[in-house]
Amino acid sequence: MIKTLELHGISKSFPGVQALDSIDFSLEAGTIGGLIGENGAGKSTLLKVLSGAYIPEKGTIKIDGKQYTFKSTKDALSAGIAVIYQELNLVPEMTVAENMMLGHFPVNKTGLIDFNSMYETATKQLQYIMEEIDPQAKIKTLPIAQRQMIEISKALLLNARIIAFDEPTSSLSQKEIRNLFRIINTLKEQGKTIIYVSHRLEEVFEICD
Repeated sequence: MIKTLELHGISKSFPGVQALDSIDFSLEAGTIGGLIGENGAGKSTLLKVLSGAYIPEKGTIKIDGKQYTFKSTKDALSAGIAVIYQELNLVPEMTVAENMMLGHFPVNKTGLIDFNSMYETATKQLQYIMEEIDPQAKIKTLPIAQRQMIEISKALLLNARIIAFDEPTSSLSQKEIRNLFRIINTLKEQGKTIIYVSHRLEEVFEICD
């Protein structure tokens, strides 16, 4: 059976540090895989290789059996990979909808941004994950949990099939964690491949396959 995601022999070093040494990791579609390790073990480095932010010295990345070489995060996104980092990648002064559409704004016949279409699409996507967030609100006014939902919505708008979460519960309350787990399980049921990075073993045992 062809795995949705396969990493083989991934190695990455920095001056004086071997961050990754021949890492193998694979997952099937519709599963949640846990990636655990102490601080400095290389978890985030592996995600950055997967996301195209880092280029490994050795190793291969395959998606559905096809080998890819990512030279940028744009390459990885085009292949259906999204990583939701602990430090969320949002612009505080922009609105929710603007952040969700950043880099692929809808335009009208005159070539200008179609704001009506942008807000309509953002509203539908937020409703899809059952989040009541005002698409016209500025990111800086929202709590961390809602910002995280916006990152997930961004990934889904870009048709991500492989979604990695890097220590996603570090700043969340128990109620917010339950909501996040509900959404992750929904993504799993839809056939998405999920990587869950955490040092909280109780969470890993609860949500990962």
